Amino acid sequence: SPDQPLLGVPIREGTLWHLSAQDRFESVTFSLFVNGFAFSTLDGREASVSLSPFSLIRNCRFQSGECARLKSFKVSLQEPDPCCYFAVRSTQEREAEEERSEWVLGLSHTILLIIDSLLPMAELSCDPLPGIPKTFRRLLAGYLIHRDDPDALSVVYCELQAPVGPRASLVIYESDACKSPIMEIPIFESSVCCDVVGINCSCFVVEGHHFASQSSSERKLWLRALSNLKVKLQNKAPEPTQDELLHFRSAIRENIRTLQATQESRIARDPLLRLVEKPSRAFSTRDRVQQAASNGDQDLPEAPEDDVRQKIEQVNGALPQSKPVSL
Repeated sequence: SPDQPLLGVPIREGTLWHLSAQDRFESVTFSLFVNGFAFSTLDGREASVSLSPFSLIRNCRFQSGECARLKSFKVSLQEPDPCCYFAVRSTQEREAEEERSEWVLGLSHTILLIIDSLLPMAELSCDPLPGIPKTFRRLLAGYLIHRDDPDALSVVYCELQAPVGPRASLVIYESDACKSPIMEIPIFESSVCCDVVGINCSCFVVEGHHFASQSSSERKLWLRALSNLKVKLQNKAPEPTQDELLHFRSAIRENIRTLQATQESRIARDPLLRLVEKPSRAFSTRDRVQQAASNGDQDLPEAPEDDVRQKIEQVNGALPQSKPVSL
């Protein structure tokens, strides 16, 4: 839920324009925190929103009216809605572009920090586990965040396996011990595997399942591996031999090393979202992550999707009828 307390003190503050009703915008004081943002109007109205690993930041442009003169961006809390619109106003276009860029980069880095705080300190792997036959066809494995529903997500260990017959598999485990699969997503030649568009976004979709990786570079590696498997399935390639599996792993291992060489050191020590134990529709009962900021041992209530939409509508008023275009 985006209606949760923000942590610490603001890491950036400034003045932005909040776009609400048709062609109506007002100056707000905007504060960015490590797990979300808050803003207040001149007449004292305040709002705060906590972000999740699946929040998206995008530049956008309004096609007509006063809003078209602003350098705007939107924060999407759940695709395709709800979202908030903000903008930078300046007489100098280059200055406005630079300020907008600073804000959207700050917001996108906040989302990556949240992801970083949730994922275990474990490297990507392409090697099977000794004594565990179910991993012998492993090509790529690592921890990802899975969106179970609009209010909750899970940290899971995912393993991409080489094809058997007409399909490959993305197998999901509770941990890197790979004791028992939680779920298996079949990958066919027509399977939909795609990225999610957003600034510095690390999210991607596999057959309707939304995942978030530690970085956009890691997302690229997962999608490249998935794409290569789909090409082999489309070409009706025979099942790979053990020698071919070794060759595939060697290529993937080189990409993992390149990724690790350019990856920034992790700085988040504590989860910025709260761990809870509850049953899941997508998985069996286990630890899940509620989209809420940490608040000691107090249980935080979940907000249904309708409540999320109502909160954003209260913040925004009516969304602009001057249709924005994502850039």
